[in-house]
Amino acid sequence: MVSKVYIIDDDDISIYLTSLVLEEAGFAHEICAYTSADDALADLPLTAHAPLPDVILLDLNMPVKSGWDFLDTLRPHEEALKGKLDVFILTSSIAVSDKDQSQAYPLVRGFLHKPLDEESLAYISRARNGRA
Repeated sequence: MVSKVYIIDDDDISIYLTSLVLEEAGFAHEICAYTSADDALADLPLTAHAPLPDVILLDLNMPVKSGWDFLDTLRPHEEALKGKLDVFILTSSIAVSDKDQSQAYPLVRGFLHKPLDEESLAYISRARNGRA
């Protein structure tokens, strides 16, 4: 079980379903949901010593600031964040180029397709423990 998960997705139904799977699996003590990358960034303690989320489930295709924009914003902080939080792309995209592009971000530990399910949670657990 992880302490905190951020879900960043502009689709309320997707957030609801993802939260439901996380809750039913007892995956996290705390689940924080954001419908915009900017709102999540505002809550992410990049400079303070406040606790970070263990896992971020990030949608790629969002208006205003995409998942890629979110990851680009974290670029200057990657060294400080590496090993403290893991980002998993959770998307409906089936584009191989998106999966390939995600590998250029050191904080991204995996690429998952919606909807989140128990198999995806098992993958996240293995990836966080270095066995994916």
